[in-house]
Amino acid sequence: MSDIVLATDGSSHSLDAARFIVQEGLLPADGKVHVLHVSTALPSRVTRFVDKESVDSWYAEEAAKVLDPTIEVLEAAGVPFEPWALVGFAPKEIVEHAKKIGARMIVMGAHGRGVLLDAVIGSVAGRVLSLAECPVLLVKSPPKTA
Repeated sequence: MSDIVLATDGSSHSLDAARFIVQEGLLPADGKVHVLHVSTALPSRVTRFVDKESVDSWYAEEAAKVLDPTIEVLEAAGVPFEPWALVGFAPKEIVEHAKKIGARMIVMGAHGRGVLLDAVIGSVAGRVLSLAECPVLLVKSPPKTA
């Protein structure tokens, strides 16, 4: 129970969360970071007309665009990691993956859009918080300086 799940959506907030793991030494010596991206499933009206190989290739390409920058942060710091590209409902997939590997925590970048906007459009982080059985660390990005 020394691995960490780092959920990433490719945003600068996710990169800040990866940097936070490195800077704060959150990972025990025997652990690794499971860098996880969850793509929303394509609607059946699309997949019905496209072969499975093309769909899988599209998912892989999209996941790589999101995972690669986060992986670069961890590689540069010599932090052991394992990339994961999943498809489904992000909060559910993140929590299930954490449970499956016995993660000691889930780390996510916080977008900090505000309570009202999150109430209207929903928040992956909020849903992960309510579903997770392990600690969830939300990393707020440092303020941008001019």
